[in-house]
Amino acid sequence: MSVQSNPYPLRLEEQYMNKIRILAKEGRRSINMQLCIAVESYLNQYEQEHGEIPVPAED
Repeated sequence: MSVQSNPYPLRLEEQYMNKIRILAKEGRRSINMQLCIAVESYLNQYEQEHGEIPVPAED
């Protein structure tokens, strides 16, 4: 897992944050790791349906 150079302050509706908090606790994970898993899952599902998302190489 990489670390962002400029972390993005994520703003979620309270109900979503509460649900993430519950899932994190059930999975014995941090909220950050639960959010990372959710994003990874979404991206994998998206790419299965639409193909790989091209990412330009970093300089």
